[in-house]
Amino acid sequence: MTVYKPCDIRGDAAKELTPALYRSWGRCLGRRLAPGTPFLVGGDVRESTPGFVEALIEGLRQAGMAVVDLGIVPTPMIHFAKRQGYGPACAIVTASHNPPQINGLKWMVGDLPPTEDDVQRLKTDAETDSRPHDRAPAGSRRGLDVSSEYQQWLTSVWQDESLPVTCRVVLDPGNGCWAGRARAYLMRVFPEARFSPIHDRPDGRFPERDPDCARPQQLARLSQAVSKAQADLGIAFDGDGDRVAFVDNQATPLTAEEATWVLLNSFSSGLKDEAFVYDIKFSDRMAEAVRSEGGRALAERSGHAFIRTRMIRSRALFGAEISGHYFYRELAGGDDGLFTACRMITCLARCGKTLASLRKACPPIFMTPDLRLAVEGGDQQKVIERVRLVFQEYPQSSVDGVRVEFPQGWALIRSSVTEAGLTCRFEGDSPEGLHQVVKDFCARMPALGAELYERYERAMKGIR
Repeated sequence: MTVYKPCDIRGDAAKELTPALYRSWGRCLGRRLAPGTPFLVGGDVRESTPGFVEALIEGLRQAGMAVVDLGIVPTPMIHFAKRQGYGPACAIVTASHNPPQINGLKWMVGDLPPTEDDVQRLKTDAETDSRPHDRAPAGSRRGLDVSSEYQQWLTSVWQDESLPVTCRVVLDPGNGCWAGRARAYLMRVFPEARFSPIHDRPDGRFPERDPDCARPQQLARLSQAVSKAQADLGIAFDGDGDRVAFVDNQATPLTAEEATWVLLNSFSSGLKDEAFVYDIKFSDRMAEAVRSEGGRALAERSGHAFIRTRMIRSRALFGAEISGHYFYRELAGGDDGLFTACRMITCLARCGKTLASLRKACPPIFMTPDLRLAVEGGDQQKVIERVRLVFQEYPQSSVDGVRVEFPQGWALIRSSVTEAGLTCRFEGDSPEGLHQVVKDFCARMPALGAELYERYERAMKGIR
């Protein structure tokens, strides 16, 4: 697969990415702005990041940018610097939740994340980049540490002297960008709470767990630590710090739906007449919860950039992606794992209930995880079109691939953005309804139905 993904760039740091590519990307992004424009740059803790950051900065300077080097920091702090007006554009060397051998590039020039067309434009520009690669940089470079300013902002938003927060929290930065930072920042916001960290040393090899905190199996040590400490809450972050996952006081990891349910309830009546943007892979129970409070639920294509763009254009109050990104209007439509951690801690303090009790109040959800099928890129759209035709008598949505609405639930089939293949997901109104939806779908799609049903059986056996 190409390193140019729908929202950003990802690839093997040793085999697919080179300093020359980052240098070229820097030049191409810099040429979109007037010479002398401040351009924010930072990166995550991966071992390949420093060299790629240097090459990126060199390319930006060759394009005449006034580079503001934020160093190795969590992605949310780079977007914080952008919101504070330090520059109208940013580029981040990171592969987010991907394994340590992968790296990539996220960027934002102006007020909106890149579209698929923007990514393809960068690809074309880089391939036709004919400027001398060895010319002296015309732009400037300066370092900037926004740590103190970020801490002060976080404290100003969440510290409430009338609400004593005395909970016990176990933090798991997973050797990523919040390692060595999250505990110090949260102690300043909640001075009466107790925070104990695990995996709290930044290490780009991610030796203690995978950087993807959305996978429940990666939260086993956090669950053990919560149980041992008899903590009220466990919080895990991904590699670059924009995703977050939670473990309750019974050492049970929350699903994305359960976490979103709790966060939605933290807004209480504030959801009335407001928009909530949600990943189309989410259970319908989330949209129903928002509508019951008088809000508007807006389904969007899976992917950080797509949901953030919809947040901005709809001026939505809150948004959620099933991978653990949570978005807020007060962050200009963006996300921040530590900000969401503060909201969850504050929610527990205000309601006086345990996270386990809030989790159990979430409506029952009968849904499969992602079921992946290996289908070559050229054939993926053909399969999706075949689904549209075969199930044309049922209502359908084309937000992302095709989602077919059945009487007992729905089926979604879409192209994966991370691997060559299709991703399928099903929901039913009951265990029996889910089984019927999957069974009927597979029976009418014989070319892939047998393999898909086998994957469904295997996945649900693991869940049961």
